[in-house]
Amino acid sequence: MLYVVQKGFNTVAPTPAENIVYCVSSVQKIIDSQLEFIFTDGHAVDSFSSQYTIADIQNINSILDMNAIKAKYWKDEYDLDRKRRKEAEFLVLGDISQEAILGYITYNEYAQNRVINFGANTNKILIKSEFYF
Repeated sequence: MLYVVQKGFNTVAPTPAENIVYCVSSVQKIIDSQLEFIFTDGHAVDSFSSQYTIADIQNINSILDMNAIKAKYWKDEYDLDRKRRKEAEFLVLGDISQEAILGYITYNEYAQNRVINFGANTNKILIKSEFYF
């Protein structure tokens, strides 16, 4: 999805990387905030993917394919399902409070300064241009 947002595709207009900010949270923070969520073992719209709830959270590490998720490359000629598994999702219903956000990742210093101007704590912002396409 980030690739589509940055490059533009179908009806999505391209968005410069410096206008995209990652809000970083954790599964535990979402649970502690009592927010409803589901997670999937692959891209959520793919019919091969399954959806899981809080009842399954204790098994998340065995449900998700962490090798596929952490893989640098999306395609593997010997594993045609890697891309789907790499795109496993954790979807939260509604808004996430500021207290549930552990930090922010920006593309560059300009973007970092914009997030600071919105009131974010400087110590919670990392610049990681390699996280963008």
